[in-house]
Amino acid sequence: MHKVNPLLRLALGFITLVSTSALAQTYVYTYTGNGFTSASGPYATSDKVTGSVTFSAPLGDNYAGSPSATMLNFNFSDGVGPQNVVGGPGVPVLGGVLVQDSIFATDSSGAIVSWNFQVLDFLPSFIPETKGIQTENDSGNVVDSGNLDEASGIVGEGSVSANPGVWVETIVPEPSVGLLFVSFAALVLASGRFKPIAAASTLGK
Repeated sequence: MHKVNPLLRLALGFITLVSTSALAQTYVYTYTGNGFTSASGPYATSDKVTGSVTFSAPLGDNYAGSPSATMLNFNFSDGVGPQNVVGGPGVPVLGGVLVQDSIFATDSSGAIVSWNFQVLDFLPSFIPETKGIQTENDSGNVVDSGNLDEASGIVGEGSVSANPGVWVETIVPEPSVGLLFVSFAALVLASGRFKPIAAASTLGK
């Protein structure tokens, strides 16, 4: 029995890597809101809600519901420190994050057209106790907002209404066609080197 040529083994490894990468791709929906029109405390009208939600599967066409089963993580900011509210499996947080709402609806092309995403971060005691971020565009309610809340009450907030932001979907990582081509080329070369060796061995008998 002939041993597997090292180059052939390497090519097979590359193909396995590419196949696994394609199967493990994630779907990132990135949100960009508009500047706040109302601001108090540390918030300013230059601040706005931005962020992203990552899913293991796309929302799909004409979707409506709460895709909690496929949500991997999220990362949102309202421009005021501590700026980011993050959560999801394997994402460490200092306090604890509560997803209060996670509802999305898409059109016939899979683009998000309606949503209500709201998170609340319970922060450590040495900074404001909670931080809330919301973006909503459904049921006639359109608002982006952020706030910092201490035991004594809200110490700052910013918001903009009637001016929804936009969502953009990105597939990560995209299937590596180039790498797959290189892998197949290496496989062909390896096969070419493998066969003459086998033939020479046969002639020598």
